[in-house]
Amino acid sequence: MDTLNAISRVFLTYPVFMFFVAPATMTLIAYAVFRKRDELSRHAVENTAATITLIGLNYAAILLFTDEINAAAQSAYAILGIPRLSPEVWATTPLWLLCVLGFVARDFADYWAHRIMHTKWLWPTHAAHHSDTHVNAFTTYRVHYFESLVMAFTYIVLLTWLQMPHAIPFVVAMSLIHNLYVHMNFAWAHGPFKLLLASPAFHRWHHADTPAAYGKNLANSIPAWDALFGTYYYPGVCTAPMGAKATGIEDKNALLIFIYPFQEWGRLFRGAFRKLRTDPAKNALKAPNLQRSEH
Repeated sequence: MDTLNAISRVFLTYPVFMFFVAPATMTLIAYAVFRKRDELSRHAVENTAATITLIGLNYAAILLFTDEINAAAQSAYAILGIPRLSPEVWATTPLWLLCVLGFVARDFADYWAHRIMHTKWLWPTHAAHHSDTHVNAFTTYRVHYFESLVMAFTYIVLLTWLQMPHAIPFVVAMSLIHNLYVHMNFAWAHGPFKLLLASPAFHRWHHADTPAAYGKNLANSIPAWDALFGTYYYPGVCTAPMGAKATGIEDKNALLIFIYPFQEWGRLFRGAFRKLRTDPAKNALKAPNLQRSEH
């Protein structure tokens, strides 16, 4: 239990460690040990500065709206009566196995949440993560506040159904470390284990700014989900440029990245309204269409 509490304090309580020390350490290792000199280039520093600023904006939004969001979520759980397994189900399960099961369950839920984020109306919130044109460990945390909310719903599987409270800190720690790792600029592909655990080479294609890779490699940790559901893509080492500048999102201006979803949703609503006005009878009969985003 002491170990559990220690991990909880480090990974869940100390944002300075989560958002700065860990990725900074991994970036310096890549620079000094693996001679990735571009990790400290001006381009890299400007992208990282935008990421850190975006984290600050997200935290400000959390402080302003967390109570309201939590209250609404708790009311929804009560009204919907979300089913839960009995805690006794795991009474005799070793903690290490519980952590593995929790890791797999979380990643399965994350895969589908991530896939939904690549549809037209949710892409604007996910675009922040793809806006980084110098992908490294810090990119892990370049996410918009709204995306954090959407992805958080996937954890309902762990929190309200699987009844794995003791495994949650370990699962969070495992996922965090692995996420930092896959965003590093290495050509490691994991050989025969490539479908069991995501590699930097695999995930780099997810951030590639090339049409062939858009909406591919959506699994955070287990590429087998992509192989099973038709989104796996790995033609070899990725040499394509990183980012999503073709969508109009900035890569180094954190404020513009933060407001991008509002601008893009405004554009989408205006387009839908114009289309409806052009042929209201025809469009009234059409069901909503969630297309996969370019990216």
